[in-house]
Amino acid sequence: MCVRAGRVVYTNDPVAAEQQKTNAHDGHRHSHGAELSGFRLKLALIVTVVFVAGEAFVGWRIGSLALLSDAGHNLSDGIALAISAYAVWLSAKPATAERTYGYHRAGIIAALVNAASLMVVSFYLLREAVSRLSDPPKIAGGWVIGTAAAALMVNLLISWWLHAGSRTDLNIRSAYLHMVWDAAASAGVILGGVFIIWTGSSLVDPIVSMIICGLILWSSLDVLREALHILLEAAPRQVNVEQLGEAVSQLPGVLGCHDLHVWTISSGILAASMHVVVEDQSVRDAQTIAQSVSALLERDYGISHATIQVEADHCGQSELVCTLRRNGGRPLPQEAP
Repeated sequence: MCVRAGRVVYTNDPVAAEQQKTNAHDGHRHSHGAELSGFRLKLALIVTVVFVAGEAFVGWRIGSLALLSDAGHNLSDGIALAISAYAVWLSAKPATAERTYGYHRAGIIAALVNAASLMVVSFYLLREAVSRLSDPPKIAGGWVIGTAAAALMVNLLISWWLHAGSRTDLNIRSAYLHMVWDAAASAGVILGGVFIIWTGSSLVDPIVSMIICGLILWSSLDVLREALHILLEAAPRQVNVEQLGEAVSQLPGVLGCHDLHVWTISSGILAASMHVVVEDQSVRDAQTIAQSVSALLERDYGISHATIQVEADHCGQSELVCTLRRNGGRPLPQEAP
């Protein structure tokens, strides 16, 4: 037994086993991107935790709900970064005989938890902001501007660190969105501080907090929907399943296909299974057709893990594929001379 590209492979051929080990090392090299994302997430976590402590202290001292809401959101960001970093580490672990798909779904679960936590924190702060509209406390605008400006720089820096990974990984994307909306929230707090200094009214503080919460809820909902979409094993949004089935049916030697399923294992890892109907023919020819189907799935749809079962359209006594099916896939018995 050996592991190849995240899959457990069983073989009695020593040459094939050695080749599988080589492929496993190649897959390890591909994991360097995940290692880099994990390092950046850990670094971002350290920076975030240090800053949150300072921002929360200033917000508490001057009584600014906008600063406290921003610090609370930054704290949830710290938790999100920790969850994402752990998920990146867990996803890099190889598949086993027990967990045949590996731990790739850890990143999706992390994205779901991050999005849900963002929504919970936002609803709480939104309720607090509404309660302050009738009697806003007096707030020092200068402290608000200074602290929010520091938060803006920190959030923009971390967003820049995570931007590349967010394009292909839902887990990294959930952490990235945390930081992007934090940056937007900090910019809103700065504008609120300027308004407080200019007008002397603190009413803008809860209003800014409500706007921040609304933006956070909007962005979190998108990640939440995507995570649930993957966990429910729905077809990837970028794959038209009907079109895929028609494309397979038009391949040379293919009469049709059925029981077609397409799903996402994790961000960037798509899988499919199907039954392909062919004319009865030799096993070698049927295998060639299965390989052409697999090549089509990977080339045109980005599906790298496909399980294809070849079926004969009709069976006769002397037809090889059908005979093997009747024999349960075991070698045919030798006829007596």
